[in-house]
Amino acid sequence: MKRNYLIGLIIIILAGGGYAGYEILSDNGITITTDLLTTTVDTISTNDPTKSISVCSFNIQFLGHFKKKDNEALADLLKDYDIVVIQELVAPPYEGTYPDGETYSSDDEAQAFFDAMIDQGFDYILSEEDTGPVEDIHTKTSATEWWVAFYKDEVVDYATDLPNGFLAEDRSQNPNYDRVPYAFPFRADADTSIDFVLISVHLAPGASEMGRREQELDNIASWIDDNDENEKDFIILGDMNIEDSIELVAIIPEGYLSLNDECVRTNTLINDNPGQGAKPYDHVMYRPEYTSDEIHEVFDMKVLN
Repeated sequence: MKRNYLIGLIIIILAGGGYAGYEILSDNGITITTDLLTTTVDTISTNDPTKSISVCSFNIQFLGHFKKKDNEALADLLKDYDIVVIQELVAPPYEGTYPDGETYSSDDEAQAFFDAMIDQGFDYILSEEDTGPVEDIHTKTSATEWWVAFYKDEVVDYATDLPNGFLAEDRSQNPNYDRVPYAFPFRADADTSIDFVLISVHLAPGASEMGRREQELDNIASWIDDNDENEKDFIILGDMNIEDSIELVAIIPEGYLSLNDECVRTNTLINDNPGQGAKPYDHVMYRPEYTSDEIHEVFDMKVLN
């Protein structure tokens, strides 16, 4: 729904993956610090703090696979955000049941991070199952991923009346996606007229896969077109594996802009020379025709080392 709300974006790089954070803010009395070394959000203020919703997104790099992660430190870093969207959760944190009725067990490494986030006051939405480019999903390997969004339930509600869930029924070897994206709709507690849909993505990796990434983005845009009768604010965010500005211009869907239009490098090799590992993988895309009031390009993107 279109309103006078703004998004400013910063990127924070953490060891093991990229971290993208941005703010949905009211347009009254906005100030933002120029100190790019801060990792807190309390330096951003509005005249009405109840109308400020902070969001971040990052690739956590195989959560549920590596045992050495400082979950408490990471959760402490994220505690001031209202919504945290994560890519590369490769195992479920708690036991449950897949849509086909098969049960699955919890993963200790994933559970440790979820427990740390819950201790910081987060609730969460977890996808019904994993998804990936392989034939066999429902595995605890890096070949497939689960989608998750953490959120503060005193700030936003998960709005199930808006488009939500997987963008396609077949989550294994889907012809349109490497990993079928997942839509997370939210509505502000303080003002129920404020709502939006975040679509978390992890596009096909590799310099040779530009055509596949273009196909994925085109299919996401088509899904949005098919589901935007009652909601116009759709924001595509996550690890898009875009190699450079040439690719961004070539594959971004018509009518969309990226907050990382300068193609700032966002992976952990940001100190490398261009072309030697550091890439502008992370993007946040939106439709200015509908969401321009919610996006404030002045905030743009910043990379913290």
